[in-house]
Amino acid sequence: MPGGRGRGRGRGQGRGRRRQGRVMSFIQPCLLVMLHQSEAHGYSLLNGLNEFGFRSGQLDPSLVYRALREMEEIGLVTSEWDEEDSLGPQRRVYNITKEGEDYLVSWVEDLRRTRQEIDTLLAAYEKVEQKNVKKR
Repeated sequence: MPGGRGRGRGRGQGRGRRRQGRVMSFIQPCLLVMLHQSEAHGYSLLNGLNEFGFRSGQLDPSLVYRALREMEEIGLVTSEWDEEDSLGPQRRVYNITKEGEDYLVSWVEDLRRTRQEIDTLLAAYEKVEQKNVKKR
């Protein structure tokens, strides 16, 4: 709740985990959008998150790799080792699955509904504010 304190967690406790949970919830569909475009290595996916407003250096890479592992465990993505010679260590290549495609479609539909609800709320608020300005 804006401007309020967390429920029963004490001063500042739990805030990092809540934010991390929101970030994880948003990282997953972003990763799926990128994988919908083409297969990719984890590092390129990490860099691609800049397109979604995540700034370089502010996102813990372990969150991205954890999201990829979790999505692989539940069948949204698959990965395999890149067999091509690389100068560095072997890298995993990630692909979206049919289940991942379906999940992404569902996520986008939910976002569209949520955006519509937010737009409705903002319009109602602005209407009330305009009436209050006229009364002054």
